[in-house]
Amino acid sequence: MENYENGLPARWDIETDVVVVGFGFAGGVSAVAAADDGAEVTIVEKMPNPGGISILAGGGIATAMDENKAFEYLQHTNAGRTPDDVLRALAKGMTEMKDFVKDLVKETPFELEEQRNGGTYPFPGGEGLDGFKIAPMEGYEGFGWAKGLRGGARLFKVLLDNVEARPNISVRQATPAKRLVRHPDYGIVGLVAEHDGEEIAIKARKGVILACGGFENNDEMKRNYFEAMPVYTLFTGNTGDGITMAQEVGASMWHMWHFHGSYGFKYPEFPLAFRHCFRGPRKDDWVMPWIAVDKYGRRFMNEYPPAVQDTGHRALEFYDADKQEFPRIPAYLVFDEKGRKLGPVGQPTVHDENVSYDWSEDNLAEVERGWIRKADDLDTIAKMIPATDPATLKATVEEWNQVCAGGGTDRYHRLPGTRLSIDTPPFYLMEVWPIVSNTQGGPVHDAEQHVMDVRNEPIRRLFSAGECGSSFGHLYLEAGNITECFVTGRIAGRNAAGLDSW
Repeated sequence: MENYENGLPARWDIETDVVVVGFGFAGGVSAVAAADDGAEVTIVEKMPNPGGISILAGGGIATAMDENKAFEYLQHTNAGRTPDDVLRALAKGMTEMKDFVKDLVKETPFELEEQRNGGTYPFPGGEGLDGFKIAPMEGYEGFGWAKGLRGGARLFKVLLDNVEARPNISVRQATPAKRLVRHPDYGIVGLVAEHDGEEIAIKARKGVILACGGFENNDEMKRNYFEAMPVYTLFTGNTGDGITMAQEVGASMWHMWHFHGSYGFKYPEFPLAFRHCFRGPRKDDWVMPWIAVDKYGRRFMNEYPPAVQDTGHRALEFYDADKQEFPRIPAYLVFDEKGRKLGPVGQPTVHDENVSYDWSEDNLAEVERGWIRKADDLDTIAKMIPATDPATLKATVEEWNQVCAGGGTDRYHRLPGTRLSIDTPPFYLMEVWPIVSNTQGGPVHDAEQHVMDVRNEPIRRLFSAGECGSSFGHLYLEAGNITECFVTGRIAGRNAAGLDSW
């Protein structure tokens, strides 16, 4: 099955109007949008079950009450790294999201729930942002093959029901796309995929949409594009397949350094990383029981920055050129007995029916496993951290306790409501690493979701959606990747369906 220069496939095993690669939020919305505009759609998904990393997400969708304010906010958060027309399209789509999802919900027993108000960062335009999610429903337990933040599972169930309700959409699971087929006159005319060990050629009469996410589980790509090493992942499925296929046909890349993530836990006996979690009634009162220290026992960061699951990893990435080391990889969380009792400190997010772990509510099972180390005093804790002397760690903890007692400004600006003193033995220690939830980099696209080549010209009949070349190039809009999947999926699906058959 080769490109046109060496001969088109001898036969097309499947023919359709639009091929969508990937069945997460972006792929599902792309398929629905194309189908509703009259196209016959085939989704190919490499995993044995649908949902991708989307099914593990929180499920929030950011909306905008005012397109201009949303655009202004996106300009600030992207810091000149994404063209204005692309951001304008995202802002406009955000104003349409609630009505669009309301239409999708009509196919289901679910309801919408207001979730948030305002932007994460105090930038102009943030006051014009809002959001929602799919409300919990009694009796709904999610999907057997995915364990994550159930809001994402509920939202994906809404999307899955809509895909299944459209007879002009077919889905092929366990069918990874391998390469695009390019015609010198017509552009991208299909792709080659694999199923049950056999290659199949799929003709796309109108276009191909790459909606297959990023490269969280591609170690070579992470070494090339991230400064920090290692960076562990929560999800096995995304290995940069769409990026590689786009590169093969001349696509330009952007935002490859930028990933959405935090700090979390990784253990040799478990294949995936764990998120950290914490508890509280409001965002500014989510109590976080620990402080983070480097290998020398010194605190170095706000452990709860404004978007902890987006930028929480960045402080760990510091490279000390004088010492030729990453002194914060791993870093170490220190907390006490009352912090241990506060609730589980780790949260599994797994899309694999063969892999499962339930973190204990009191963290004692993880103490027994050795994932959380325990000691009666800080001197002993200090000896568990490379290059740390007890006096340094005790001084670090004492300073933190003074901040907690006084309620004053912390040198790293951690919010008062999130603070908890560390003064009740026994004490606990955990290694933490940079964790990627999803990458933002990939093929450059324009405001119409055409994939662009290295000369900034659109590659004919090739589109992208979602995190396969995300618009977010500097700071993340909380709930923004799901929003982007929905907005860009609609644009890509409609534009692909609107093309003439080649």
